[in-house]
Amino acid sequence: MSSSVQDPNKQDSRNDFPDLAISSDRKPWPEDTTSVKLSRKHWIIAVASILLIILEAQLLLSVRKESQTFDESAHLYAGYSYLKRGDFGINPEHPPLVKLIAALPLLPLQLPVQSPPEVFFRIASGMGGIQFLYSNDADTLLFRARAIVTLFTLSLALLVFLAGYEMFGAGAGLFALTLFVFEPNILANGALITTDMGASCLVFATVYAFYLYCKKPSVLRLAMGGLAAGLALAAKHSTILLLPVFLVLVITEIARRRGSEPKTSETRERKTFRLLSALASITVISLLILWAFYGFRYKARPDNLAMTPPAAIYLKSLKNPLEAGTIGFLEKQRWLPEAYLYGLTDVLTISREGRPAFVLGHLYPTGRWFYFPAVFVIKSTLAFMILLALTVAAKKIWHREYRRELVFLVVPATIWFAIAMTSKLNLGLRHILPIYPFLMVLVGGVAWMLVGQSKRWLYVVITLLALHSASSLWAFPNYLPYSNEAFGGPSSSYKVVSDANVGWESGLKVLQSYLDQHHITHCWFAYDGIVNPAYYHIPCSPMPTFFAWLAQQPQGVVPEKIDGPVFIGSNEMTGFDFGPDDLNPYDQFRNLHPSTVLQGEILEFDGSFKVNKISALSHFVVGSRLSHQGQVDAALFELNLAERLDPEALLTHEMLASLYAQKKQPDNATREYQIATHIYQTVHPEFQRFPPENPLTDPSSSLVK
Repeated sequence: MSSSVQDPNKQDSRNDFPDLAISSDRKPWPEDTTSVKLSRKHWIIAVASILLIILEAQLLLSVRKESQTFDESAHLYAGYSYLKRGDFGINPEHPPLVKLIAALPLLPLQLPVQSPPEVFFRIASGMGGIQFLYSNDADTLLFRARAIVTLFTLSLALLVFLAGYEMFGAGAGLFALTLFVFEPNILANGALITTDMGASCLVFATVYAFYLYCKKPSVLRLAMGGLAAGLALAAKHSTILLLPVFLVLVITEIARRRGSEPKTSETRERKTFRLLSALASITVISLLILWAFYGFRYKARPDNLAMTPPAAIYLKSLKNPLEAGTIGFLEKQRWLPEAYLYGLTDVLTISREGRPAFVLGHLYPTGRWFYFPAVFVIKSTLAFMILLALTVAAKKIWHREYRRELVFLVVPATIWFAIAMTSKLNLGLRHILPIYPFLMVLVGGVAWMLVGQSKRWLYVVITLLALHSASSLWAFPNYLPYSNEAFGGPSSSYKVVSDANVGWESGLKVLQSYLDQHHITHCWFAYDGIVNPAYYHIPCSPMPTFFAWLAQQPQGVVPEKIDGPVFIGSNEMTGFDFGPDDLNPYDQFRNLHPSTVLQGEILEFDGSFKVNKISALSHFVVGSRLSHQGQVDAALFELNLAERLDPEALLTHEMLASLYAQKKQPDNATREYQIATHIYQTVHPEFQRFPPENPLTDPSSSLVK
């Protein structure tokens, strides 16, 4: 929409700050001389630049102290495999953009890359990633990749500043940028090799580009919107939520009353046609860009290699007929790349089925609608939430002249948040990270308007901004486990949230440093990551955990009584992998007060402890390994010890039933099967997702296979 005719209530600020204001209608300061305007422009650029430098410094200084988070090795391995082998079947759960960018700094190293094992795709990515990363200098590879990923965060910071200035004035842009630079959730994820920050950046860029187009249409701005949308689709599957966002934005633009914008000769019918045509053009451009990132190749893997499982079989995991039918049709017609559709199937499947969710100190068998509202309140700074609430006090924000800005900031954040609440996959605030830039620009505008209302509001806003920054700096360098002061801060987050909200298994470097400083050489460690702690020379004896077992890390038998120090990851405390209360072998530590909390996620307990359930689990893990090696008698011995130590362990009875069936002992197999069935039906049945199968009637159900 042309802006050549101005509303008489508005003043033009483009001459005040031409380099940053593309077509701004907001006036940041009163009229002044040209030299003073130029001086202020330079000061604003200088302040913004300093804030960006502070942001980058925080990101790099904090991430150097973290070992890899859970997903990073798989993402880096996948990105390097895309570049070297064009194998998009590795880690198809996410589109390739961020992984490709992360792997670029590794190309000069000429690292060898092997094909993944021909097993279930998620396990293949995990195993291949660990082998790729830890057969080289893992810390060097991680830092190179993480450093380049920060470009997404810096770009988003700049966009937040420009959008704040464009919509509300230069002061609003600086307020929004300051909020961004000291936002602990941005700092926690801003340098990680994951898709969350890339998606957040590109979703905001897409909406902002469309805002500029709606304000003053041009082919260039339309192309910018299409480019940003295509990059967003290539960053993360959840960015398809841009479709409902755009539909609502187009509807609101069509419905805008003529009196709320400059007069033009454009009729409503012509405006509707133009906006719908723009939406269609953005869609076409974005799909072409998405295809480009897959090399304009439908097949996910080169050399006729197949996906494991094949796409047609994996599609059957979708229970929703509409979703399955739509993706099946797109696969049949080859309208989108196979790897992209495969990953979309995976996202929809796990979002519908869900995984356990730990929030507000309680473990749920699957996601809950209140999960994301709760983690937003827990992990946002108190000052930021107060500033957000003050939106109602900023009178000017509700004027007609700012209606478009409100819509473009509130609608995307609301739709993203609302749809996230319907998902049963509740693993971290990172899944709603894209709402933060929209809220920050809104808060920046509100703060700037409040400052203009009275001097008293100036003191309130500056105080809240200082408190926001101080709360973030208090957490430095441990941003991942951040929670605000009302919930005890980063060292207490594990009590109310888990997984990516706490440490995401990234504390091995900190533990190594702590052990060295305190000269600890004998200890126990329960770590639910896929990295072998031995890589960081951690001398602790391992205690069994679910993912350590899946990753086939070295495991020994844990005695029934152990002496500390005992280090336990926060995820073990929640029962995320095993279930609550007696189902969780580590439940006995949940009500004990740790002597130390390292990086918010590793808890130290001193003293002597009787750990029957943990010992039983260790015997089960050893027995499982022996059974895979065909040593049935030795496996039975270990499993019987496990049963004696923990009679209520479902997995132990299931495996015993299978082994007795192999030994042609039907009575014993039936007894163990009946015990397993009883446990499944009576002990927290909501957490027992896979009922035991009788190995005498279904030999394929054997756990040893």
